[in-house]
Amino acid sequence: MSQYLLIKRLKVQNANALSSPFTYGFPAVTAFLGLAHKLQRILNRDNNPDEFICSGVGILSHQFTMQDYQAGYERVLKLTANPLDKDGDRPSFIEEGRCHLTVSLVLEVDNLPLQTERFLAKLPQLMMSQCKLAGGDILSIQRVQLLADETKSWRFLLPSYALIERRDLMITAMQAGQDALDALHDALKINYTSTPLEPVVEGKETKAEWSASRTYADQGWIVPIATGFHALTPAAFAEQQRDATTPHRFAESVVTLGAFMMPLPSRFNSLSELIWRYAPPQKDLYWCTQHNQYSAADV
Repeated sequence: MSQYLLIKRLKVQNANALSSPFTYGFPAVTAFLGLAHKLQRILNRDNNPDEFICSGVGILSHQFTMQDYQAGYERVLKLTANPLDKDGDRPSFIEEGRCHLTVSLVLEVDNLPLQTERFLAKLPQLMMSQCKLAGGDILSIQRVQLLADETKSWRFLLPSYALIERRDLMITAMQAGQDALDALHDALKINYTSTPLEPVVEGKETKAEWSASRTYADQGWIVPIATGFHALTPAAFAEQQRDATTPHRFAESVVTLGAFMMPLPSRFNSLSELIWRYAPPQKDLYWCTQHNQYSAADV
């Protein structure tokens, strides 16, 4: 039976905020699963099924700061040009979205070491020295603890917002006739409506009250999230590839909808509902999900 490890208040600097070619903001879900996989490879180098296994991760956000600024109606990324080149000159800007964030992670693990307390005590230093999250540096970890009693665990997760999969909103919109991109835009757009405060007279300015609304305003804080990749080419070897022994393939991001919700026991039946896991690869798709009922046709 799986157990849950809480990595409390993991503070990250300069994480990658460009999670797909057309969205930016909170890092991709695959980045968090990548951190969990890296941790497993450090502790279980031979991928022995009888040793430490990390099969999923729950993501809880405490604080998120996008490194951008507003110029008029547009938001512009804060770009940096460093380090200096070999001549001491500043290199060209490379567009790179960055963010600072503080998150807690709930790792779904199996086969914890017998000396659990000692293992948990050394885990923060191991992660800060050998791991990154979405390319960002892990600056600090408040503590790591085992969530032994699930019914009492929820209070350790607050205050935070859990990232929840809302692929169902995309599926419903597409079944109604929208294509994927229209369904995504419709879920995220803000509609501004004016209501006249006095009788409208032709040719005369009228005072009005403006209000904003969203399509899924009653569904929580809806955001676009990158949850995997879709292969575009067959696996093959390329010249000067970084790993000379592993075939590569070009891929595009899989983007769907998610929602940030407070992890209250009244909203979830178990901690398992917070956990993102890899789905079995199928039809050139490599993706992660919180729900087993989705198939490749729903991605």
